[in-house]
Amino acid sequence: MLNPISSYPVSQKPIAPALSSLPIEVREEIESHLDWAAKKAFFEALTIATRDGDPLDSPALKLHLLQQRIAPKYRQSLASSDKNLQAFALNQLQRLYESGQLDQIVERPAFFELVRLINDPEIFEFLREKVQQEPELKQKLLSWVERSKTEEVQATAANALTLLVKAGIPLSGKDFSRIRVPGADLSYGVFAHTKFQNADLRWIDWAYAWLGGTNLDGADLAGLQLREKPCLEMNKEISACCYSPDRRWIAIAEDNQIQLYETENLTKLHTYIGHEKEVLSVAFSSDGQWLASGSNDGMKLWHVLGNRSLAHTYVDRSRVCSVAFSSDGQWLAESCDIKVRLWRVSGDYSLAHTYTKHDGVVNSIAFSGDGQWLAAGSYKTVKLWRVSGDRSLAHTYDAQGTYIKSVTFSSDGQWLASENNQYDKGEIKLWNVSGDRSLEHTYKHFGAVNSVAFSGDGQWLASGGNNKLVKLWHVSGNRSLAQTYVGHTDKVINVSFSGDGQWLASGSTDKTVRQWFVSEDHRSFKKYLKDTSVISAFSNDGQWLAAEYGDSVKLLHVADNSTLTNTYSRSYYTGEEGASSIAFSADGQWLAAGTPDGIVKLWNISENGSSKIFYCREDGCWVNGVAISSDGQWLAYNEEDTVKLQHASGDASLSHSYAEGEDDNVTRVAFSNDNQWLASGTSNGKVKLWNVSGDQSLEYTYNGHDDEVYSVVFSSDGRWLASGGDDKKVNLWNVSGDRSLAYIYTGHKNAIESIAFSSNSQWLASGSYDETVRIWSVLTGDCQAVLQSFIGPIGAVTWQRTQDDAAILCANGENSTLCFWRVLFNSDQISTIVLDGISGQDTTLTATGALIENARNLSPQNAALLRQRGAKKAQISESYS
Repeated sequence: MLNPISSYPVSQKPIAPALSSLPIEVREEIESHLDWAAKKAFFEALTIATRDGDPLDSPALKLHLLQQRIAPKYRQSLASSDKNLQAFALNQLQRLYESGQLDQIVERPAFFELVRLINDPEIFEFLREKVQQEPELKQKLLSWVERSKTEEVQATAANALTLLVKAGIPLSGKDFSRIRVPGADLSYGVFAHTKFQNADLRWIDWAYAWLGGTNLDGADLAGLQLREKPCLEMNKEISACCYSPDRRWIAIAEDNQIQLYETENLTKLHTYIGHEKEVLSVAFSSDGQWLASGSNDGMKLWHVLGNRSLAHTYVDRSRVCSVAFSSDGQWLAESCDIKVRLWRVSGDYSLAHTYTKHDGVVNSIAFSGDGQWLAAGSYKTVKLWRVSGDRSLAHTYDAQGTYIKSVTFSSDGQWLASENNQYDKGEIKLWNVSGDRSLEHTYKHFGAVNSVAFSGDGQWLASGGNNKLVKLWHVSGNRSLAQTYVGHTDKVINVSFSGDGQWLASGSTDKTVRQWFVSEDHRSFKKYLKDTSVISAFSNDGQWLAAEYGDSVKLLHVADNSTLTNTYSRSYYTGEEGASSIAFSADGQWLAAGTPDGIVKLWNISENGSSKIFYCREDGCWVNGVAISSDGQWLAYNEEDTVKLQHASGDASLSHSYAEGEDDNVTRVAFSNDNQWLASGTSNGKVKLWNVSGDQSLEYTYNGHDDEVYSVVFSSDGRWLASGGDDKKVNLWNVSGDRSLAYIYTGHKNAIESIAFSSNSQWLASGSYDETVRIWSVLTGDCQAVLQSFIGPIGAVTWQRTQDDAAILCANGENSTLCFWRVLFNSDQISTIVLDGISGQDTTLTATGALIENARNLSPQNAALLRQRGAKKAQISESYS
């Protein structure tokens, strides 16, 4: 596919001998100091070639130079930025497909390597479509993997398995014992209960894979790449953390102590003791010699080397919110009340200057990389001060938020970022430091932000906040969200990049510090619903899935194999607050969404896509529940203690208001399939049944929950009404007759967020904050299965119809992962449950029940991480074919 370099009679544009002759490690060091634009320019300069004096675009030459002249960590981002390479690769793949030889891609190592480096969504969508459409192609790829057990085809087998994973093929339950696929890229792969006994898995990339129940007994895992490290579990909440500039150490503030860890093996080296009150901020000097700490009782300077003793106490018995060193190590700044003080680091440690005129308490300070500027965030403003000269005020940025908790400079001094929170709405402001010092961009974090940080190369901006998430943003280009890191179970208080920009640390009130790998290119071809919430719904025919996607509801087509495709998708704008509830009409013609700011939107999802807007109240109210009647005539939604019933068609007039009663807020609503009944769940544990027609009166009140009801749903046959809530119970009620309580399903260990009946009304699924999904028999009341391996609460469960004796259960976890389970049943018993597919998986390695005890060459760090993710724990109750 790609000819050897020698076959191209080309002349490369001369590169400066002083650079091209340098050793690779020296060139890599030079590259590490280049920003993204400079790296790209360097690559373009390397790849200019001519044939007989005419410019020539040679993919083979580019690949050769990428491998020989560019540091490994930059290769993928540079290849993916070259549009000509992308066009070439896609054209070659189309030619292979048209000639019936697409499977040969795995036998052409140079071309396959090029495809992997380009990492283009369009290319992998093309491969995904062809592999999923043609069973013969899938079997050819699997046959290479099988042949690796006995034949010397390791490289080809690794390529084949890589392609299967990139094509979104779930490989659950496969017998891959003794396969040899060293170097395969299996990131984001689905390998639930797959057998890998005695397999050669050296140097594979298994980042963010689903490894629940995987058997790795005897497998060789030397060089395994997981792109995560085990979290550091502390005894108390984390208030601050930061890396040393050389990433050798990480300092963690825990109550009134500071823990110093070695990052390589996560060994605790020292505990700094001296503060009497909580430490609020820590910072290393640029040479790694000093560690400064700010606390509710002052600021101290500590030795990092030697006996790690206290060097000096700058401020005693006064609150210090933030500390920062200048890049030259000359100055140490701290913020107390409405002032910022500048201290000398050496000599007599004396006070050099006090900055005043702030609008409130200064919560965060930062020096620019060149040492010219000092930024201070206080009440609604960020002030920019000169560090030298007259140390005067250079500019005041109007941040328009409340108190600014975090400010940071990019390393080149071009940008200043600050968080901006208003009523728990999180934003990040990106300001110009020079020129008119204008606002350049606003990043929407969706949740209050507590900390922001730039990577050393200026390419990334990270944020952490109250929504438990760490987000990574592009600083240049379209400034989009690059990655969402999921794993914390409470507020993220602090984020910090390592000096080399490869790792991002986050400290949380969940008493952990996590370290996340930062790569040059975060595009994953399984992250269709990246940054979704836990709100989702299937259409009745199972062909469409609607899910919240930031400020929109995204409608995605569900393929026959329960995978989502971007080929057929639409987005419906809900507003900045996103959606708090979503519902389809039974005929699939209408889609409704309620929002936290009191807006209900109804879309006709046919070709015209027209919409209607309903307002809960003029001053807004949280719409927890929205429902459309099966005939599409009625729209119901909550307005605090009232259920609103409106005509969905025609003049969209208000038909009726069902008043629940004072202090009895509505939480969820649902229509019965015959449109006769409307059910509502309430905050005091009641479930009410209302007449939709006639006098639209209250028909019945079900009493049986001890706390707030989070979900209500009718069975499709109209016999049952189920409810679940904060009391950890699912109640099954008779809709007709004496309307008695039929069953109470117990077993969940936390609140139940979502429940759903299967289309045949035989099974009931419940998703809980205890990170499990349970499947109950409606007929017998027993629990048929417990689905685990999730990280975070389950926000939504829905069923998809199928044509055989099976059903697809979709569970949406807090980490934005949609899991599709194929549930096979005989009579009134579930026989088998198979993990059929995953979409939206994002930065979450899952290993519940994986067997790793006898794996070979597994590093201590990787073993610890896998154990933290559930490896070698009690077996889960799913069964697999």
